Amino acid sequence: MRNSVFAPPVTRWQRIRQSDLMLSFLESPVTVIAAVGALLMIFAALGAGVIAFHDPYDMASIDIFDSNLPPAWIEGGDARYPLGTDAVGRGIFSTILYGSRMSIFIGVTSVALSLVIGVTAGLIAGYRGGFMDAVIMRIAEVQLALPTILVALLISGILRAIAPPSTMDKVAILVLILSIGLSNWVQFARAVRASTMVERSQEYVLAARLIGIGPLTIMFRHILPNVMGPIMVIATLNLSGAILTEATLSFLGVGVPPTQPSLGTLINGGTDYLFSGSWWITIFPGAALALLVLTVNLVGDWLRDALNPTLG
Repeated sequence: MRNSVFAPPVTRWQRIRQSDLMLSFLESPVTVIAAVGALLMIFAALGAGVIAFHDPYDMASIDIFDSNLPPAWIEGGDARYPLGTDAVGRGIFSTILYGSRMSIFIGVTSVALSLVIGVTAGLIAGYRGGFMDAVIMRIAEVQLALPTILVALLISGILRAIAPPSTMDKVAILVLILSIGLSNWVQFARAVRASTMVERSQEYVLAARLIGIGPLTIMFRHILPNVMGPIMVIATLNLSGAILTEATLSFLGVGVPPTQPSLGTLINGGTDYLFSGSWWITIFPGAALALLVLTVNLVGDWLRDALNPTLG
């Protein structure tokens, strides 16, 4: 009797490694470097309380006599502050870590809000069609005609006018998330609508209708998983845009309050000292913002090409 030889079962990790998406990722050194860089910056921001040399927003840990120290490798620098200090003695390296955490948090949550609104609107418009499609798309077209930053400023101004002045600092981050999220849903809606209009005529959707499955179940359980590709691409690319929008609003003074600074407020606070010799107060937070946005954009560009080869 011949001995039967059975191949060992393929694990989930092995399936992931052998997938076309992973092979495409590993074949792109630029994407690998960008992904590693983005992950390192995100983990460093999340672990700011552990990695930072001190808490720059704990007044007990700040010494005013350490203000305006240059980076450690320049004469007059201090090894305790590798990237120098600002005008009140806070280490630039520590403030970048804490500021990055706030910028990433606002970027991720605002993109999540845009995703929920845009995907829901796109599914309804693409599946229902008719009057609902016309209304949603006209609203989207009007908003698309305006620059994102102006829409965010308008929404932020309306929300700030509604909120009581005494609570503005407490709700400033929520206002910022709503402003950015409500200004970026259109891309999700248009992409999901186009994909849904194709999917709604497929046999599995027709079969679901015949057996009496409701429209909401068809949209969110059957159609949504098949349109996730464009959603992933747009979400990745929008993350860098949301971080930049937050930095712009904070730089203009209508974003995160100084007590909870982000990269935008750090750059804004350092502009007054840029030409007085303390260039590091602005340059290093600006470089951190540029690097974070660049790495996320590179990963998003690769994801777009990998999921849509015809666009390459």
